[in-house]
Amino acid sequence: MSAKSEQTAKTHPPVVTWRCGTDKRHDSVTHTGLARRVANLMRRRFAGRREEFSDGGTAFCVPMTTLFSDTRPAALGADPPQEQGFLGGWVPHAFMATKAIVHPPAPGETTDLRWPHAFSTNARPMTLDGYFASTRKGALRAGELILAKGAVRLKVAGASGGKDQRVAYDERQLVDFIDSLDGFEPLGDGLVLEENLMPASTYSVGRIALGELSAAYVGTQEATRDNDGQPAYGGSRLFVVRGGYPELIQHVSSEAAAICRLAISFDRLASDELGLVASRRNYDVVSGLDGSGKRRTAVLEQSWRVGGATSAEIAALKAFQFDPERMLVIATSVERYGAGWLPPRRADILYCGEDSAVGQLLKYAIVEDLP
Repeated sequence: MSAKSEQTAKTHPPVVTWRCGTDKRHDSVTHTGLARRVANLMRRRFAGRREEFSDGGTAFCVPMTTLFSDTRPAALGADPPQEQGFLGGWVPHAFMATKAIVHPPAPGETTDLRWPHAFSTNARPMTLDGYFASTRKGALRAGELILAKGAVRLKVAGASGGKDQRVAYDERQLVDFIDSLDGFEPLGDGLVLEENLMPASTYSVGRIALGELSAAYVGTQEATRDNDGQPAYGGSRLFVVRGGYPELIQHVSSEAAAICRLAISFDRLASDELGLVASRRNYDVVSGLDGSGKRRTAVLEQSWRVGGATSAEIAALKAFQFDPERMLVIATSVERYGAGWLPPRRADILYCGEDSAVGQLLKYAIVEDLP
């Protein structure tokens, strides 16, 4: 570290993690590793967990979850926090950070008085036909309405990484999945039901701002199988542009630009209607055929926290920092389950080992040379 970097590390607030506790070791190790990389990029000291941070004053926070008012760490200062003070996102209430708000409530269901009806209504042209249900009766009613037009995808509202999802092609499958959920009155975190596109491709669109560095990207997601043979997130391959959304639009094809503009409109709506404050914004956009064979492109869900693609985002920012003239990179995050996987040369390894909850797992990020 240069003398200037050492001085910066001493005079600027350190970087800390927050809510890094989890029953999955790989999540904690990965999150801590990402926070260390954030500290290196910002030329600051990494001070460990916020819960154990005893220096007083403020710190740059890397939370594991989206922040909301009643669980905001004091290290962030003002409420809402300043975008420059943390990596992730903040919304007023916890449910606003889940899949639940993408769709309106199921017919006949009542919602929290704080429910953002204007957001759900205005988001409908950007999303698939669907509903959010918090009761078994509401979920069945919503599922039957969607089944009249084709298959229905059911997603637990608070799940991530492609987990806790199922596609129902008839009423029997619909009932079986709903009844398999614990505590279906109400349905735990709630259930999202939406039309299923097939075949379909899922894209990632987002932006990240970290200190003086910022980037925007569009890319594709890859699915894999976990050690139980179940579908799981396998990584993201991102085309990353230095700057923000305007710079991204200038450097992609017209087809990719249309996908980006859809995510950007959703992002703008979240800022306007929810009061979103975020330095890391990521949106899943799907494109495929609906039950009638019509091509549909829609926002599936949002991520306003450190996520699966963050390792690739940080790797891209590191490349931009190393070469100030560099404007474009391809950065990839990879997750592979089971033994025998070897990372490529120059890969930045986030996790490699046995996890008591998920088994053998390898996670890494790498920056590729542009063709």
